[in-house]
Order: sequence, then C-alpha cells, then structure tokens
Amino acid sequence: MDYTTVHPLCASQAHHIDLHLWRGPPENLDEDRPVQILVNHGYVVGFCPSRLQPAWSAYRVAHAEAAVDFERPIHYHDDLRLPPEQRIGRTTFGSLGNVRLNVGHMTPNEVINRQFGRLAQMETFLMSNMSPQYGSLNSGVWLKLESAIRAIEDEPDKDHVWAIVGPVFGEQPNSITRVGGKLVPVPRAYFALVVDPYAYPYDRLSNANIDGFIIPQEAPPSSNPQDYPATLAEIEAATKLKFFGAWGRDVPVALQSSASLAPPAQSRLTRALKQKEELWLSQASVVEAVQPVADTLDGLIASLQTEASALQDVARVLSQAEQARLAMIQHTISWLLAARRLQSTQPAADQGVNLITYKIVSDMDDRLKEAARTACNFWNRFVLPAYSIVIRLGTFTQMGNTIARAYRPYERDGVRYGVVEFNTRFLVNFTAAETAGTIIHEIGHTLGIGWQEWMALYDQGTGLFNAEATASLQLLADMVVELDGGAGTAFAHWDEETFDRELMTGYQDPGGEHVLPVTIDVMAVLGHTVLERITQKTSLDLLLDEVSNMVFSRQDEARQLNLDHFEETGLLETIPHPPR
Repeated sequence: MDYTTVHPLCASQAHHIDLHLWRGPPENLDEDRPVQILVNHGYVVGFCPSRLQPAWSAYRVAHAEAAVDFERPIHYHDDLRLPPEQRIGRTTFGSLGNVRLNVGHMTPNEVINRQFGRLAQMETFLMSNMSPQYGSLNSGVWLKLESAIRAIEDEPDKDHVWAIVGPVFGEQPNSITRVGGKLVPVPRAYFALVVDPYAYPYDRLSNANIDGFIIPQEAPPSSNPQDYPATLAEIEAATKLKFFGAWGRDVPVALQSSASLAPPAQSRLTRALKQKEELWLSQASVVEAVQPVADTLDGLIASLQTEASALQDVARVLSQAEQARLAMIQHTISWLLAARRLQSTQPAADQGVNLITYKIVSDMDDRLKEAARTACNFWNRFVLPAYSIVIRLGTFTQMGNTIARAYRPYERDGVRYGVVEFNTRFLVNFTAAETAGTIIHEIGHTLGIGWQEWMALYDQGTGLFNAEATASLQLLADMVVELDGGAGTAFAHWDEETFDRELMTGYQDPGGEHVLPVTIDVMAVLGHTVLERITQKTSLDLLLDEVSNMVFSRQDEARQLNLDHFEETGLLETIPHPPR
C-alpha cells in the first residue's frame, strides 16, 4: 500500500506532479512515515510530517541559457502550506555536537533558477525542501554531484534527465531541536537517483540509464560521488520507497523504433562526472600546494596569506568548499594579527588589545549568555575596537509589546558600556539567533553608529553622507541615514525604506536580516580597525552560524575590565520601535 497523499493545499496542482517526476512519484511503503506531496513551480517534494523534512525531492534537468542566472537568495522561508506544528523555523541548523550542519537543499536552486525563473528559485529556499546536512558533505561530495547534474546538456533524440534525491536514516538517528522544541532527526546518508532516457518511448525502464548513489554524511570532501554507487534495489531497501512503478505509455507501432537501439556506453551523468573529476583534482591541488607550514607566528601568518592569495588568484569561480576555506583562512589571519599585536604590547603591563565582551546582570535559563557570546564573537571577528566595550545584559517583565530596551552608552577609564534589557514575556520564545541579532545591533550603536563621530559624517537635512565621509569610504555614497521615527530611531540607523532588512536599520523585520559590507567597513571611519571584511550582502543567520561555535580565548583580558561598573542613563531605543 502507498502511504503517500497530495497535500490538500496542492490538490488543484496535482496534474503538475508528472512534469517533475519520471514515471510518477515513488510509492511510500512505510506506514509509520506518511508522505505528503507539495507541488512547486519547478520541483515537487514528498514531505514527511513526522520527520519535518523531505522523504524525497524531485526535479527535471533541462539545459538552459547560461545568461539566465538570478542572484542566490540569502534567506530561507517556512513553508506556510504546512500547519504550524510542522514548521521548523527559517534559521540555520547550527551543529550536532562538534559537527556543523548546513541547511541542505534537496532540490538545488541553480538548476531550477535557469529553467523556471526567479519565483521557482525562491521556492527552493522553502524549509520543506531542506534537510540537516553535514557541512563537509554539503560543500564536498554532495556539491560535486549537484554540479555534475547541473552540467548535463540536452542531446538530440534523448529526453531530459530526471533526478530524485532524499535522506536515508539510521535506526535511532540523532536529532536537533528547533523552534518550539520540535525535534528534527539527522540523516545518516543521502540517496540520489538520476534517470537518463536515451530512446523513445522515454518512459520505459528498458530505454533509460539509471545512476544511483548513497552518500554517507561522513564522506570525505576529497572523495567523489562515483565512490558511493548504489543500485535501485539498495536505495529502495534503505528508504522504504519504491521508484518508477507508475504508468508506462502504449506507443503506436508507427512511432516505435524499427530496430532495437543499444544503450549508450555511459549515461550523461557519468560523462559529466568524468569531466568534472579533472577539475576537482586541479582544485584540490591548488589548496594542497600551499598548506601552511611555519615555526613562528609571523611565518604562520605569511603562509596563510599565501594560501589566501592562491585561492583568490584562481582563474575560475571558487567552489563552496574553497569559499569556506578562504573565509576560515581570513578569519584565522585576523585572530593571529590580534595575537601578534597583543604579543608586541606585553612588555608594557598596562597596555593591551581592546575587546568586546559582556556582563550578564540577570538571565532566563542562560538564554542571554548564549546569545551574548555569539554577538561578541561576531564583532570581535570583524573589528578591533578603539576602546574596549562591555555590553551589560539583563531582563525585565512588562505587559505590552516592548521586546527589549537599550540605554545610552556611558564611559569610564577608556571603556564604553552599553545596556540592553529583554522582556521575559518575549525572551522565552526567542531563538538564540534572534536574541543575538538584537545584541549585535546594540553593540553597533556602542561602537559609534548614532554618536558623535557618526553625526559628523552626514547632512541631517538630507541623510546623505558628506564629501569627507565618502572620500574615506566610497560605499557611503550609496547610503542614506534614517531621518524619521523620532528619538532613538532618527539619525542613528540606515534608512529603513531604502535598506529594509539590513542589520542596522531602525526597525526589526520578520523574515530574516542581512548585513551589508558598509556596516562593517564604516567602523574604520568611526575610528576602529576592521580585521575582516565581507564582500557582499550576507545573511545574518549565516554569519551567526559561523561564529556561534568560536571559542573566546581572551577571558583573562576580559576579567581585567571593570565589568560591574554601572551608570543610569536615558533610554536610547525600544524594540520594536514605535510605529512611524
């Protein structure tokens, strides 16, 4: 018996299902795992409500013009067709122990982008298409498989290629906790079936090559998809799904081939994998040739800088694995430079490198402590402040819609203090990422956005930055300061109407925020040292995921600061801000 149904909200689109599946949807033989089909513009998903992720996701691979290339979205979205109890939130998956988890697309956005356009691409970012995938797999072997599938081109007298992928679970899978305490099991592996019909009628099993894979989460990034072949029977046994059992068309005799057509020696995917293999070997050699070897701090920095330069000078688009490697190298260099500055100042006991840290005044189940650590890691990654910063965090309980309130910073002995308090009525339902984002915003103010140095940079009548400011940072020529909203909002943020979901606009937006490069770079204009830049608009959730597991190694320096100093100051802003 097939325990698959079409989701009620997709019933009117049921006739589209076969547009994205070869020989219909797989039969679900597991009565303990009902599957509901969700129909999208460019692909279909067999969603499993009990596991809160796809049991399978299927799409067609048709070659399209290379010029059709929309910018990759930076936010994920809950699928609102699902009831609230089946929505897992749109933040990244964090980690399982010490293993980083990526939000793993089952149907990739690039293939859908070029065939069906922007709306269909956006739908690949629905969380109903996502599974918690090891970061090393997502940017390693799985990415290689996706890139080979994407390289497949249409050929005369052959059908399109079809792909269906999904998770494979062990007997007792580990789980991660999502919003509302929902548990999402982590797969042990992922399967992929790629069908290449080479002769008409295209829907006959005898007229198609089928490539199968079961790739474990622990697959080394240096390995290739070909290292993990699987038969159709093995995949069906591992997933309790039966594939390709649906209709097969009767073809008039006049349209049948007059002679049996021998299958090609290799499928189009096999050829694409072989072609890609040479590229993957060359990519691996670029990184391997400059692995850091050094006996001194300066030597290690120089070695890492050489490796970063080698990656940046490659005459091709970097793979996701290489991009992650480059980001890690740049981040490591920034910390090593800070360590070198600290080392050079050690002879003078009263000198040190400034830092950003926190003091918990009151908390609720360590929620503020966890978020504060992530928020301080964020700014310490990008900025060496001109003065040390202590952000003091506490709680209050109040009816109404005030989520949090921040007070005007104050200074003592070269340390600037900021104060933020969270309403316990809302804090109890906040994710760590939402709380950390609020703290990061307020640290941005403590670093100077909205204060004396900031006020001298722009015209308060127009919100435009003056010639001196834009000469210091060209990116400011494209920015506008918020002029509306009253005290605490006006003159202290990027303009909400123009920049909407940016971290340092004055109004918190549902649906995820991002960070513009200028928000980091402007810190240099405000007198700080920028340790690391971002080069494009970047999801705040992604940046939080990168810093959430960083280890803070400057506890001794933090203890030398007067964390307990407190002065009463006026209210700076409340969150959410009063309506405009």
